[in-house]
Amino acid sequence: MTTAQRSRPWYCRDDVVDEYKSTINDDGTPLPMLKKLKLLKATVVNVGALAFSTYAISQGGDATLIAASALAFLATFNGVELGEYLSLLQAAREVQMETRNDGGDE
Repeated sequence: MTTAQRSRPWYCRDDVVDEYKSTINDDGTPLPMLKKLKLLKATVVNVGALAFSTYAISQGGDATLIAASALAFLATFNGVELGEYLSLLQAAREVQMETRNDGGDE
């Protein structure tokens, strides 16, 4: 018996989507809580990076080097977080579709 593999967007890693699907299915973790945790983590890291950069500049650090490093870090971190967030949404869509399909077969 073969199951059709749904095509996923190019920006969603299969292993991350599958892990989120198992978290939603097995643990019963509600989607809004996962979203809030991701948002909280991103906010804490962004504020921390900006605070660290501001402090370093205020202590006489090279503004060009610190600003460029902070910008590179924030761009990389937020890009990775966006990819994970979109994978979470993709997993939620797939779980919802599977639930609908399972409910319609009965």
